[in-house]
This record gives sequence, C-alpha cells and structure tokens, in this order.
Amino acid sequence: MKRLKALSMLGIVAALLTTTGAQAQTEVRFARFFGACEADFGTNLDPSLPSNECGVITTLTNIFNAENPDIKVVPEIVEWGPYYEQLAGRIATGDVPDISVMHGDMLINFVNRGLIEPLDAALGEAGIDVDDIAEGPRENVTIDGQIYALPQDFVTWLWHTNSGLMAEAGLGEVNAPVYPTSADELLAQARQFKEATGKPYLALTLDPTSAARTLYTLMLQNGTPLFPDSIKVIDLHSEAAKSAITLLKSMIDEGLMVIKPDWATAFTDFSGGASGNMLGGTWQIGDLVRLSEQTGGQLDGYVAHPFPAVFGEPAVWTASHSWVMLKGGAATPEKRAASLKFLKFLFDNNIHWARTGHLPMRTSLMTSPEFTSMPYRLDFASVPSIAQHIPKDVLQQRIIMPFIGEELLAIFQGQKSMDDGIAAAEERVNTYLARLR
Repeated sequence: MKRLKALSMLGIVAALLTTTGAQAQTEVRFARFFGACEADFGTNLDPSLPSNECGVITTLTNIFNAENPDIKVVPEIVEWGPYYEQLAGRIATGDVPDISVMHGDMLINFVNRGLIEPLDAALGEAGIDVDDIAEGPRENVTIDGQIYALPQDFVTWLWHTNSGLMAEAGLGEVNAPVYPTSADELLAQARQFKEATGKPYLALTLDPTSAARTLYTLMLQNGTPLFPDSIKVIDLHSEAAKSAITLLKSMIDEGLMVIKPDWATAFTDFSGGASGNMLGGTWQIGDLVRLSEQTGGQLDGYVAHPFPAVFGEPAVWTASHSWVMLKGGAATPEKRAASLKFLKFLFDNNIHWARTGHLPMRTSLMTSPEFTSMPYRLDFASVPSIAQHIPKDVLQQRIIMPFIGEELLAIFQGQKSMDDGIAAAEERVNTYLARLR
C-alpha cells in the first residue's frame, strides 16, 4: 500500500512538472504554404541539406525550436491554392495565427481591410535592421508610410539554361552561355540554335500567369507600364505590348519557342535536354537541379540567369514572400515576444532561404561569399536594381494576371487574333478592377 502511495505521489509530481513545463513553453502558430515534407526534413537541423522551400523553412523552424526550448513554433500548413481564402476565413472566425506568410502582391488586399498590424515598432523592438532590407521589397511592403510585413526574398522571372546545348549551337561555352541583348539577337540566336540542334530555343508553360509575367517583363524593358494612368486600367494597345506579343508569337510559329502543357512536363522535358532555355521562376532552381542530376547529364551545365534585356533597358518582373502579423494574432505579451523572436531568427538566417533559388532580401547578403558561391546562378547580383513589382496598390493581382495570360495564350495558339486577344484582356481586367472598391 505504501508503495502504491509512493508511486501515486511520483505520478502527481511528474504530471505537475509536465504541466509546468507546458505552461512555460510559449506556442507560436505559424501559418504557411510551401508544402509538407516531414518525412525528409521533419527532424533535420542542418540548413545546408535542403534546397527547396519546404525543406528550408521546415529546417529553420526545427533549428529555432531546438535553440529556444521555451518557445514552440507550430507550423499550420495549408495548400497554396486556397491559402488566402482559408486565411480570410480564419480571421473572420477569430482563429488567427501569430505569424503568416503572405505574397507581397496580396498585402494591399489585407491592409485595406484593416487586417494586418503595422510592424515598424515591432521590427525595431526585435532588433531587425530595416535599412538592410533591399529597397524594392521594403518599398513594396510600405503602405502609407508604414511597414506592414517583413520581406523574405526577391522572387523573380528568369531563364533556366542548358548551357551544354547552347555551346553545341555555338552560343557560348558550358557554364558560360551567351544571351541576346535585343529582339533581333534573340531571333538570330533562336534560329541558330534550332538549326544546330533541331530543338526549340525556348520553352514556355501553358500557364496564364507565366505568360503574363513574360509580357510584363518585356513591357518594362521597353519603358512602358502595364498601368500607365490608373491602378484600375491596363493598356495593352501600346507599341511595346504589341511588339512583345508579335515577337513571342513569331517564335512559336517558327518552332523556336514551344509551349509545354504543364509544369511537370516542362521540368521533365527541359531536364532531359529538350530545349536550350525555359522561362520560369527562382523557386524552380532546386527542383531543376535535382531533376538534372537524375537524367544522366542531359541537362549539361545548368545555369539560371536573369531575364535578358531584349527590348531595351534591363528590367524584370518581381514579387516577394513576406511575414505578417495579423490583427487578433499574438494576443498576449508572451506570444508577441516569441513571435518577434522568430521573425528576427528568420531575418538573421535569410541566407539559407536563398538555397531555394530566391534572392535574399538583405542587401548585405547579395554580395556575401555565402550567396555568391551558390551554384547554378549567373549575375543574380544585378536583379535588385532591375526588378520591378506590379504597382503595390493594384488590387487582386493574383486574379487579373491570369486574365491577361489566358488571352495571351489564346493569341499564341492561334485561337484569337492579337487585336481580339488584347481587347479581351483589357475588358476582363478593367471591368473586374472597376467593380472593386
């Protein structure tokens, strides 16, 4: 009987200790997309191992939790597609995460509804040097003079290149391809490449957003804005827009550029040596590296390069991921302090996010050996000075850009004339934006 009482007392003490420990650990709810990869990185503490978004953010979260036993960051993972609808629904029901990932082009939609806390004072309190945040990302999260998010990266549009095939066509050497500097050079290179290899020079995916980003980039290079007079009215009747569409359509008609049905096909074909270059984003570098290693060297001398300036001055579409603190989240002083500590950790370890292919948002890292020694990237240091967001005040960018891209793809595939496609894109976008308050 005494033994049973002793065991009972031990159990009570253990339970009290466990409860006390649980109460001492502050939980930070971290809403994000980027997928789930617990099987590969659920316990990983080595930031040099992962090269994709999911692996890197999972590893960084693991490291923070290991280094801060009094805090537990709990990821709440949502699929990318419905993420923002679910986030808005959670806010409406009061189920608000403490930190949330948000694309820079979505920020204005939440700020206008009063759903995001300004972070100016909080970033200073956390010891984050906002002067080290690159001008583009910082400006894009600053609305009415207040900072509403901590940028995480530069996301940009670029060319993925098989420099081995380019060298075979006489366009540079392996790991040192030669890129066009004008529309005429682009056509000349593309024809030379096809004649030498029998393959298309450039690949584009049947993805409306990809088509729109490509057109936006070419218009920027020609010094022509998509929104020339109002954030609610696009203009695709400019000479810059028509010239860009004509160039891309002629390349498709000549077989110099091919449209792939989906990203999976595009990745597999490109890594298997099906084309010289593929239009894509920084976030695809890690996947292409892995695929190239699985295809027996058919992707010879893979490099990623900023979008060449073929229509005038260097310029390229850009966006960014960022971290926000929604109103109603981090509701206690302990949660707020823990959340800011995690944001500071992500800021301090921003170089590891660059392993995904994205550019670091910290100016001090762009020329650091840690970044410049990363493989597969050519001349990325130029991107911050040429990257341009869609104007941050434009609402619902994730809806209107596919509108443009769908009409462009209809033009490229011969389903609509250029005039009809342009008119349809303008009507769809401008009508939609006019209805927004």
